[in-house]
Amino acid sequence: MIVGLYTGASSMISQGDYQAVIARNLANINTVGYKKNVAVFQSYISQSSDKDMATASHGVGSSLGTIATDFSQGTLEYTGNDLDISIKGEGFFVVKADTGISYTRKGQFMLSRDMRIITPEGLPLLGHEGEIQIPQNTKSITVKEDGGISADGKEIGKIKIAAVSDLTALEPIGGCAYKLSDKVPQPKDSTDFKIAQRYLERSNVNAIDEMVNMISNMRGYQVGHKVTDSIDETLKKLIKLVS
Repeated sequence: MIVGLYTGASSMISQGDYQAVIARNLANINTVGYKKNVAVFQSYISQSSDKDMATASHGVGSSLGTIATDFSQGTLEYTGNDLDISIKGEGFFVVKADTGISYTRKGQFMLSRDMRIITPEGLPLLGHEGEIQIPQNTKSITVKEDGGISADGKEIGKIKIAAVSDLTALEPIGGCAYKLSDKVPQPKDSTDFKIAQRYLERSNVNAIDEMVNMISNMRGYQVGHKVTDSIDETLKKLIKLVS
């Protein structure tokens, strides 16, 4: 009976954690380049070996094990801005942060005062030759499908698109940007992509799916609550009988 109480309680805790994941996805539904989080649950008892299965030393029930990231492509939306660019296919934009190299699918860029292409957070976009510098008094900027950048018709560089072979090695650092784990090699240049200028990649969160997940999760929480309440009432009656 006590085991059932712990099972119901652990279910409520994991459902509460999952609710936070769903809420984060819904809060970023209009965030450019956002990739939704996916909850991965694990069973406590599955962590026990065959020898201690009877005692279940790690507890019983389930918990929110890890939070994975779904890197599937979001829909492209036309904006008309020259420095709004998106990647069709695999790969990430490479930007230079204070902590090192970061990777993002958020193609919302702008010009700094010194005519560098930067993110809204001020991080410079990297090309194959380093930071991309736009000449002064440039009137038009063109980005080709292969990433080549032209200023007033003259090519000045090419955007670097990185192909990350192991997406699980990417760690979120905020602002729809990621860093690579130190244990994996640096990514190679992607060859399976096309650049769409004047388009932004929207969040890949589906509002309907997340609302369905929220309703299902809340019902699961209610079931766990009923289980713990029922066992609690039974234990109270047993205590009265033996006292």
